[in-house]
Amino acid sequence: MTAPADPSPPPQRRPRKILDASFWLFTGLAVAGGVAVWILRGPERFYEIAGDDLRLILRQMPLIVAGMLMGGFAQALVPRDLVARWLGRESGWKGLLIATATGAMTPGGPIVSFPVVAALATAGADMGALVAYLTAWSALAFNRVLIWELPFMGPEFAAIRVLSALPLPFIAGLIARALVERYGTGLGSAAPPAPKDTAPSRHEDGGGA
Repeated sequence: MTAPADPSPPPQRRPRKILDASFWLFTGLAVAGGVAVWILRGPERFYEIAGDDLRLILRQMPLIVAGMLMGGFAQALVPRDLVARWLGRESGWKGLLIATATGAMTPGGPIVSFPVVAALATAGADMGALVAYLTAWSALAFNRVLIWELPFMGPEFAAIRVLSALPLPFIAGLIARALVERYGTGLGSAAPPAPKDTAPSRHEDGGGA
């Protein structure tokens, strides 16, 4: 008699350190740049640039906080079973198509798109769908086509550029899935399966009839 299968908990994203390698890299570059400006352009230019950067941080901080809150609330509201069915590992071309269309229709900048990606990853979307979404948002965003490309470059340029970039999300999604299949990842539904129970069976420990 076999024991009932124990459902494994949903995969969790690994927590990221606050002071990781990228933090120290960019901090070092900022300090080096500040020292270079101080030496080559003088203290007045240094304080002018520092003041401009501080004002930019104060302007962008509310947007960053709002984006983080939106991503957290979206992770709690998005149904896992629905996302796994339509954007998960087994969604195939359908998942790439949905992710591409959604990314192309997502308005706004990274404050909007990356919280959406984080919510989809937590809800069970696979790496291919996430990559296709971000590639479509970067290369196809229809709001940028309507607001910028059509008025400035005309319909012929906009049509040629969109048609030229249209295969990119599918190609990127397929490459991402191939890399996950080859090397594995701990993100979303692409997480490797839990190891099987290795406890000895009755036949192995001599308890069989």
